[in-house]
Amino acid sequence: MKKEQEFYRERTVGLLTNFQLLELSLKMYIGKSYDFIHALVGDRIHFGFSIDDVENYPLERLLNTFVKLNDNKELHKRLNKLRKQRNYIAHEALLVTIGNNPNMDTLHEKSHEFFELEDELSDCLKVLVAEFEKLHVKYVANA
Repeated sequence: MKKEQEFYRERTVGLLTNFQLLELSLKMYIGKSYDFIHALVGDRIHFGFSIDDVENYPLERLLNTFVKLNDNKELHKRLNKLRKQRNYIAHEALLVTIGNNPNMDTLHEKSHEFFELEDELSDCLKVLVAEFEKLHVKYVANA
């Protein structure tokens, strides 16, 4: 039982880390978008947004901002599906490992779900990086 608890705990911490990476990637995308907009509008209109504005945003708010700056609708759908799972991972997932008698059914069920979640999260991160690269190319081309 301890081995299964430890495996579940490690997998949960790994997912939390990947969700943190997703949040950081979204912040960087939004910040670069704001830089790009600022460069395009120049002195014609005040644009005071920066990456500092989104530094403490939770995932949901980051996603709401991201969809206004990016046109990849498929990625938007995939990221939005991750919201609920992220909240479970962040706020509840480790609770089942506390104590001497963890809920083994939940451990087994969630362990299988976590495999799929890891794959989806990893794929979404790859697509987000590709979107960031496209934005960077546009930014450099217009600089």
